[in-house]
Amino acid sequence: MWLRFYYAIHFLKSGLNYAVFGVIPDFSKAGAVGPYLAEMNSIGFYPFIKYLEIILGSMLLFNILVPLALAVMAGIAFQIAYLNLFISPHPRQLFTGTQELLLCGLLILAYGKSYAGLLRVRAKPHFLWSK
Repeated sequence: MWLRFYYAIHFLKSGLNYAVFGVIPDFSKAGAVGPYLAEMNSIGFYPFIKYLEIILGSMLLFNILVPLALAVMAGIAFQIAYLNLFISPHPRQLFTGTQELLLCGLLILAYGKSYAGLLRVRAKPHFLWSK
């Protein structure tokens, strides 16, 4: 539960810093990742991710559709980890990339039963409204 709260606050802080205070990092100091982040911002994808972080962080904080929120967060966490660990491996980014993988990974393991149906080798359609 505390890990879920920590990750929720982590996402909320990141998203709210952008949405409320207009905090945009100086992409020129991000090394090789800078041009990528600048282009994400210019096409509107960076703001989209920030607002999504607010929604996902709120879902975790209030225990709403947590497995779904974690599945979406995993995509964000893997991208952050890849960029921070392999593209721009500065000491701070190494911590951030590792933290993202650990937090998201541990929470996905904690909610593992919720994903059990995804691990079927030969899955059959099973609509939400069927018994």
